[in-house]
Amino acid sequence: MALSLLASRAAGPLSSLRKFFSAATRKSTVADTTFGRATAEVEALNDRIVPASFGLAGGNLIVELEANEALSLKTIGDAGAGAGGVLSITSGGSTFSGTNVPDEVVGDGLSQLQFANDGGIDTLTIISNQTGTSFNIGNAQDGVGTSKNFELDLDITFNAGGKLTNDGAFAFDSTSDLLTVDADGVNFTQTGADASLTLLEDSTIDLGETGDLSLTSKNNDFGGLGSDLTLIVNNATLVDTNDIVFKASKVSGNLDVTANKIYDALNDGIVVTGSSNLEATDDSNVNAKVIRLNEPNTSLLGPVSATATGKIQLWTLSSDLLLDEITSNTGLVELRAQNISQTEGGFIDTTNEDDTVAGGVNVSSSTLGDIILNSPDNNFDSDLGGFFLVDDVAGSSIFNSVDVFTQGDLAFDNDNDVNGPVQIKSFLGLGAELDVISVDNSLTVFGLTSVTSGGEVGLGDTNNEFSQLKVVQTDPELPVTIGDATTLSFWGSIAGKLDLEALATLTLGEVAPLGLMEAGGTLTAGGIEILDQPVDLGTGETVLDATFNTPVAVSSPNSTGVLFVGDGGSVEILDGVKVGAGSILAGDGLFDVGSAGIAVDPMGTVAAANVSPLGLITPGSLEITGDLGLAEGAIFGQEIMGTADGEFDTIAVDGTADITGATLFIATEGYSATIGDTFTILTADVVTGTFGNLDENDQLTVNGVTYQVTTTATSVALEVVAVSPTVQADGIGLYRPSAAEFVFNTSDVFNFDPNAFFTIGFGQVGDQGFIGDFTGDGIVNVALYRDVSDTEPGFFIINTSPINSFDPDAFITTPFIGNGDEVPFAGDWDGDGDDDLGLYRNVDATYVTINLPEIAPGQTGEVALGLTRNIVFGNPSSPTNPTDPPAVGNFNAAYAADQIGFGAQGTLDMADVDIATLPAGNSSISAFFQPSPLVFGTTGDVQLNGNYTADENGLDQRGLYRSESATFSISSGSQPNIVFGLVGDQGLTGNFVGLPLPVVPATESLIDSFFEEV
Repeated sequence: MALSLLASRAAGPLSSLRKFFSAATRKSTVADTTFGRATAEVEALNDRIVPASFGLAGGNLIVELEANEALSLKTIGDAGAGAGGVLSITSGGSTFSGTNVPDEVVGDGLSQLQFANDGGIDTLTIISNQTGTSFNIGNAQDGVGTSKNFELDLDITFNAGGKLTNDGAFAFDSTSDLLTVDADGVNFTQTGADASLTLLEDSTIDLGETGDLSLTSKNNDFGGLGSDLTLIVNNATLVDTNDIVFKASKVSGNLDVTANKIYDALNDGIVVTGSSNLEATDDSNVNAKVIRLNEPNTSLLGPVSATATGKIQLWTLSSDLLLDEITSNTGLVELRAQNISQTEGGFIDTTNEDDTVAGGVNVSSSTLGDIILNSPDNNFDSDLGGFFLVDDVAGSSIFNSVDVFTQGDLAFDNDNDVNGPVQIKSFLGLGAELDVISVDNSLTVFGLTSVTSGGEVGLGDTNNEFSQLKVVQTDPELPVTIGDATTLSFWGSIAGKLDLEALATLTLGEVAPLGLMEAGGTLTAGGIEILDQPVDLGTGETVLDATFNTPVAVSSPNSTGVLFVGDGGSVEILDGVKVGAGSILAGDGLFDVGSAGIAVDPMGTVAAANVSPLGLITPGSLEITGDLGLAEGAIFGQEIMGTADGEFDTIAVDGTADITGATLFIATEGYSATIGDTFTILTADVVTGTFGNLDENDQLTVNGVTYQVTTTATSVALEVVAVSPTVQADGIGLYRPSAAEFVFNTSDVFNFDPNAFFTIGFGQVGDQGFIGDFTGDGIVNVALYRDVSDTEPGFFIINTSPINSFDPDAFITTPFIGNGDEVPFAGDWDGDGDDDLGLYRNVDATYVTINLPEIAPGQTGEVALGLTRNIVFGNPSSPTNPTDPPAVGNFNAAYAADQIGFGAQGTLDMADVDIATLPAGNSSISAFFQPSPLVFGTTGDVQLNGNYTADENGLDQRGLYRSESATFSISSGSQPNIVFGLVGDQGLTGNFVGLPLPVVPATESLIDSFFEEV
C-alpha cells in the first residue's frame, strides 16, 4: 500500500490496529502524559529533536527509535476494515507527526501521524538500534479508551540494550497473532497491579544470556497447551494462570515458574543452567501429570524444587538431576536422569493432605548411574501406602548405586518390565524410620546392600542376590526376613527376630560384626561360616542350620572370628561347630550342638564370658549340650576376678570334654590371689586328658600365682598354692594438647607394638594433662591442671576411674592453687603407694609437692589439699643455663617418697632427700645424685623415668621423650628408640602395660577378642 493513500484516509476509523503501547523510562517529575529522554533535564527540548523513523516492509509497520526516545501507540476509530490509525510519537515532551513520503514518515512537529490499515499490515515491528531505549507494553485500547485485543503480530527488536516493561492488560486477539522479542541483554519485567499478558499462539522471548525475564502478574495467560513459549534468557520468573509449555528454551540462570501445569513441548524441551523452582496449581485431577518435563532435550542442571497437587515428572536424560524440595500432594514423583541426587537440606514428600492416593517415587537412570535420595527429611509414606520404584524405562537396566531413605515406611519395588531384571552394580541403601519392605521382584546387587530400619525388614525373596548385606534394625517386636539365592556375606545389628535363608554359603561377620539381641532367630544356609569378626547371637533363642550338613566354621584368616552367645541365650547348631586357629567360641549361655559336637583346632579358643551393655568383659557361665573336643594346642580360656560364684569362668559340658594337650590360659583382671583359693572351671559327663602346658606337678604359674590343676573324670579345678610378688613394667603414652586426648600404648617397650593403644578424651584444649595412680588400685588415672590465667591460680581435675574402665563423669576437683605459670606433675610424696600432686615453678626453681587424702575409685566432688611443701632445688632454666624440669623418679629404695629433679644437658640431677621427711612449708635442697647412665639425651628432652624393666625393687630407669620428633628413648635393656605419636604431643609413662584394649559397647554388637594376649 502506498503511504500517500494512508494520509488521504487519515481521518477515518481504525480497523485492525487496536492497540496501546505506552512509553517507559518516565521521569517522576513530569506529568503522566509526558515521556522524556534522559537528556531532557539538562537540554532544552527545542534545542534538539531526534525523530523516530517509520517504514513499511511488506506487511510490517516498522518503528525505529533513537537513543532515550519513548514511544506511545494508540488506536482510534471503530472496527471497520477501512479505519484510520493514529501514531503519537513523543520525545522529550515534544510531539511529532509525519509527511506523506512513500515507505517512510519523518516527524515534522505536527500533533499526530495518521495512517489507515486496510488489512495489509500484519506485524508491528519495534526496532531500536540505540542505547537507553525503553519500551512499555500497556493496555490495548481503541480510540475512545475501550480495551481491545491486539490483532497483529508484535515483533520487538532491541539491538543496543534498553528496557522492556508491561504495565497494562495486553492481550492478543487470535491464535494467528504472535509475540516475538529479540533483545539481547535487555530485562523484560511487569510493573503495577494492572499488568498482564495474554498470549494465544507460540511466542518467543529472546533476551540472550544476560537479560532477565520477570512476568509475575497473577493475570498472565501464556496460552496453555496450544501455545508454546520459547525463552532465551538469563533468569526467568513466570506466573501463569493457564498451563505453560516450554519449547526450545534456554535459561542461563534460574527458572521460577508458577502455573496451572508446567510442560515441555513434544520432541523439544528446556535447558536451565541454574536452579529451577516449579509450582503447579492445578488440583482438578490428582492423577494428572501437572509438572511434566520429560522431553529428550530437557536438562535441569541446577537444584530443582517442585510443588504440585498432582503428579510430578522430571526427566533429564542427557544430564544429572539435583533435587532440592519436591512436594507432591497427591503422591507420585517420577524421576529420570543420568544420576539423581539431593541437596543438603533437600527432601521429597509424596504424602498428601487428605490421603487420597498412595505416595510414591519412581526413578530410573539413562546410563549406569547413581540414585542418591537419602535425605532424612524424605517422606514417601502415606496412610494409603508409599513406595519407591526403581525401573529401567529410561533405557538402562543396570544402576551403579541406589541409596534411599524415607520417614515412615519404605516399600521398595524393583520393576523389570522393559529391559530385563534391574541390577545394581556397587551399592544399594534402603533406609526408613519404620518398615523396609521389598515388593514385587527380587533384587540383584553385585556390591554392598545396606538396610536401616526402625521397624520390620522384609527382603525374604530367595531369588535375591545380595553378595554383601548389612542390616541395622532397632525394633525388637518386629521381624527381619532375608532371602538370598547365592553366597551371602551378612553383618549388622538386629533387635527383632531374624529369619534368614540363603541357598548357598552364608558368611557372618567377615566385613564387620553381627549382633542379635533378645529376639534371636533362625539362620538357614547350605553352609555357615563365622569369619574374621565377632558374631553375637544375643540372649534369645537362635538356630544355625547348615543344610549341607557341615559344621559351622569359625575362622580367622585376617582378624579374629568370634561366635558368642549372651547371658541366658541359647544357640542350636546340630551340625556342630569347628573353631579354627585364632578364633573364639565364647559366651554366657547355651550351645546345643547335638551329636556333632564342638571341635577346637590348635590356637583356637573356647571360653566362658559375659559382656555388659558397656562392653566390659566379665566372667561367664557357658553350657554345651554335646561333646567338646580341644585339639593339642587349642586354648581353654579362663578369667578369674574373684572366688565367689560369677567371679570366675565355668564351662559345663553335657557330654564328653576332651582337653588332651590343650593350653590352659588364665587371665586375672583385678584378682588378688590368696593361697587356698579354689575354682571349679570345667564339668562334664566325662573329662578326658589333661592340659598340655602344666608342669610335672600339674601346676601352672601366671603373674606370680601358682595354680594346682586337678583333673578328675568329670571336672577340672584350680587351687592357688603359691603367690609371688610381681612388679608390672611401665609403658609409654601421650597427651595431645591440641585435642585434650590421652593415648596409652599397652605393649612392652622392649617388644613395642604401635597398634596396641587406646585413647581417652578428657578436659578441654588448654588444659595441662598428666597421669598418676591417685586411687592406689595399681592402674593410672588421667588428670588435668586448668589455669584460669597466666597470673591467677588454677586447680586440678582428677578422673578417679581406671583408664581401662573409663567414666568421664567420675572426677574430683581441688581448691585453687599456684600462680598460673606452673607445670603439673605427679609422684608419691608420703610413701603410701598412691600418687600425689606437684607443680613446678621455673621462675624460682620451686617444686611444690601436695599430698592428697585417700581417694576411692569412682569418687566425685571436691577434695581438700593435704600437706604442701615448697622445695627449691637447682636454678631456673635460662638460655645460658638450660635445664629440663621437672623430673620425677624412684631411684633410691631407701627413700619412702619419689624423688624430684631436672635434666641438665644429658645428665639427670635428682634431689638427694626423702621428701616424706620434709615438713610443710619452704625447704631448700642442694644435695643431688645422678642416676646412670650419666649422660643420656640432650637439652630439650623431657625426662620420662619409669620402671620399664619391671625391676623387682620397683626402681625406675631413665627415659626420655623428644617432642620435635615424637621419639621415646629408653636407657635400659636394648635401649630402644620408639617413634610414637605426633610432633607436639607430650610423653607419658605409667603402669598400663598388658591392659586389654577397651571393647566397643555390645549395643554395637562388637565383642573384644577376649584372650587377645594369647
